Amino acid sequence: MRFAGIKELKHKTMDILRESEREDIIVTAYGKPMAVLHHLTEDDLADYLIENDPAFKARIEEAFIEYSNQGGITADIMIKKLEGRRGRKKVQGHI
Repeated sequence: MRFAGIKELKHKTMDILRESEREDIIVTAYGKPMAVLHHLTEDDLADYLIENDPAFKARIEEAFIEYSNQGGITADIMIKKLEGRRGRKKVQGHI
């Protein structure tokens, strides 16, 4: 991780962007941190957009509240229930 001032960013933008593929760059203005340049792939971008979309986050929170209010269970409990059923009931086909 390294620091780059606004002036350096302005004059060496492409070099700094290439550098961000190897390490994060903290951009500073007047000696104070303002932003972080972090390399993203196309797959990373899709994840980033979803994870940082306020409307998406709100929908997930609403769904979780509804799930909790209706007596939902955790994935761990569901897995244990399914494992408990495994092998108890066998379906036999007709020949």
